[in-house]
Amino acid sequence: MSPKRRDRASSLFPLLLLLALAAGSLWLERAVQAPEHDKSGKTRHDPDFIAEDFGITKIGASGKLEYSLSAARMLHYPDDESTDIVAPRLVQRHENAAPIVIRADRGLISRNGDEASFYGNVVVVREAGRGRSELRMQTEYLQIVPDRDLARTDRPVIITEGRSRLAGVGMEFNNKTRQFALLSQVRGTFDAGK
Repeated sequence: MSPKRRDRASSLFPLLLLLALAAGSLWLERAVQAPEHDKSGKTRHDPDFIAEDFGITKIGASGKLEYSLSAARMLHYPDDESTDIVAPRLVQRHENAAPIVIRADRGLISRNGDEASFYGNVVVVREAGRGRSELRMQTEYLQIVPDRDLARTDRPVIITEGRSRLAGVGMEFNNKTRQFALLSQVRGTFDAGK
C-alpha cells in the first residue's frame, strides 16, 4: 500500500470508528428504552359499556327459549372482551325438564360467551315438578360451560332435594345426562321416602 493511501486510511479509521460507536449507542438506547404506552385505552381494564338492570334471552333453532340472563349491572371490558355482571340471575330451560335458576353475587362471562363463572353466594335451583322435589345447590363458585351443558366447582358444595342432603368439595354436573359427581369429602343423608 502506498504511503498516500495509508494516510487516507488512517485518517478515515477514527471517523469509521466514531460512526460505529454512534450506531451502537443508538441501538443500545432503543433496546433498553421502555415501550411506548398505548394511549388509545385498549390495554387498560376500563369498561367501555355499562348497562343497568339488563336482560338477554337466547332462542334456540327450534324457536324455543333456551335461557335468559338478567342482572343489576353489566360492565364490558374491551381489553379482554370479558363481561362482569352484578347480581346475575340465569334461567336455563330444557325440553321436558324443570327450569334451572342460578343466582350469585357476581358473574364473569368470557370473550365468546362460551364460559360463565359465578362468584359469591351461588345458589342453583331446579324447580319442583313431575313428582320431584325442588333441588337446591349452594357454593361460593360455579363455572358453567353452556355448549357442553356442564357445571363445575372446586369449592365446598351442599346439595339438598326434599329431606336428602349431600355435601362435599368439588362437583361436576352434566345437565344433558342429569348426572353429577361430588369429588371429595362427601357426606350426606338420603331420604328414601315412602
